[in-house]
Amino acid sequence: MSWHIDDTTLTRYVAGGTTAATAASAEAHLTACADCRARLSSRVDAGRLDAIWQGVDDRVQTASLPWFERALVRAGVGEDSARLLAATPSLTTSWLASIVVAVLFAVAFAGGSRDGMLVYLTLAPMLPVAGVAAAYGRLADPAHELAVAAPYSLLRLLLLRSVAVVGSTVVIVGLGSLALLGHGWTAVAWLLPALALSVTTLALSARVAPVWAAASVLTTWVAVVLAVRRADDDLAAFGAVGQLAALAVVALATTALVQQRTVFAFDSRRSA
Repeated sequence: MSWHIDDTTLTRYVAGGTTAATAASAEAHLTACADCRARLSSRVDAGRLDAIWQGVDDRVQTASLPWFERALVRAGVGEDSARLLAATPSLTTSWLASIVVAVLFAVAFAGGSRDGMLVYLTLAPMLPVAGVAAAYGRLADPAHELAVAAPYSLLRLLLLRSVAVVGSTVVIVGLGSLALLGHGWTAVAWLLPALALSVTTLALSARVAPVWAAASVLTTWVAVVLAVRRADDDLAAFGAVGQLAALAVVALATTALVQQRTVFAFDSRRSA
């Protein structure tokens, strides 16, 4: 090199006190001059440099994550758990949008008649179950093998995804129920049945694939709702007796889930 950066300019460059033109000239020279780079390194504060690189790394890592995963991380969820949740098929924008559309149609139908309310209350608990069925398992999750290979118990994976799916679906359906408050407490009579059906689906997944577990639960649910209808009360399944029955199912299914927490039909590690 025929010239080198003088000490004054180098010190001002490190402190950020040069003009843009001088900084650009210095940087062009530094890329080709090992001597000036060595002189520069002795003037740079190591702590400040580490902080800058950490900031760059954080920005790159955060920017590369999907929006849902970024939101989870910012909310305090661990990066590993956030990645498992973000990969849940039934937490995608398209899935949640389809739930919104279904709720809107159901609410519009329910507002017109008592039969419409029956349809709404029957459908509302089914939506979280559908989300749970699509949250895990070989038939639903394209990243299933990666998910079960994570260093977690399958019960934790199951609960992480199911709580997120059920929670988001319940919020959507709950917002729809606000339009039906004219029906009194009946507008939210689907909540306990939704919990009962979801937990039962999780418990049955110890024996059959989640999709088939959900299909069995939903078929049974519709049959029960129709079977207990009475001429004087077509919403009998959602009355006081129905709520107590749903609460009992929650307790029984939760007990069964805990007892079978180490055995699941979709456990590829167990079947290998």
